[in-house]
Amino acid sequence: MAEEKKTAKAEEAEATAPVEAAEKAPAKKAAPKKAAAKKPAAKKPAAEKAADEKAEEKPAAKKTAEKKPAAEKAAEEAPAKVKPAAEKPAAKPVAAAKPAKEKPVLPKPTVAYQGTGRRKNAVARVRVFAGTGKIYCNGQYAEDYFGREALKTFVEAPLRAIDAVGKFDVIALLSGGGISGQAGALRLGIARALLASDEELRGELKRAGLLSRDPRMVERKKYGLKKARKRPQFSKR
Repeated sequence: MAEEKKTAKAEEAEATAPVEAAEKAPAKKAAPKKAAAKKPAAKKPAAEKAADEKAEEKPAAKKTAEKKPAAEKAAEEAPAKVKPAAEKPAAKPVAAAKPAKEKPVLPKPTVAYQGTGRRKNAVARVRVFAGTGKIYCNGQYAEDYFGREALKTFVEAPLRAIDAVGKFDVIALLSGGGISGQAGALRLGIARALLASDEELRGELKRAGLLSRDPRMVERKKYGLKKARKRPQFSKR
């Protein structure tokens, strides 16, 4: 009986042993799953990379452009100060404008006598016809053209020589030289035109010396001199 009890106890112990062992044994941790290996990303060509980088830079540049410094923001927000209008200086009194001289209307004579005079480098082409004693030089009155009363009286010498002042009008085209040379050329041209109108005036004009050309001219400059006769200063040493 004793043996049967032992065997029964032994069988119970054997049956309960694996259950107890299982309860006492700590639960085994589940082995972590291996992460799936990442596939290497496909390499992009260099052109695409550069395009992506530019696309990333553009928004950044826009952001920086949008951001304004604090000083500019304050200037925009502050109300614009109205500057006082600068006082304009009082307008200067306008000087009375000189009346413009009217150009004379040249008469168109039916009968005119022509003469040519020369003096220095000036040439005068003259027409003389019956009139009231006016002298036109290049479309102006003689007193306005020459600007000196002495030259006007010098020009009228042939008319005074034959007592014809106020009886003839003169139209002259002057060129070359200065006003003094042109006055001399005009005087000779008037004398020759009057002679063409009447040959009997030759004696009076010749006695006054109005029919001969003045031969005086500017002397030419010489080599080694400063002017026609002016020399450089002599230095002994």
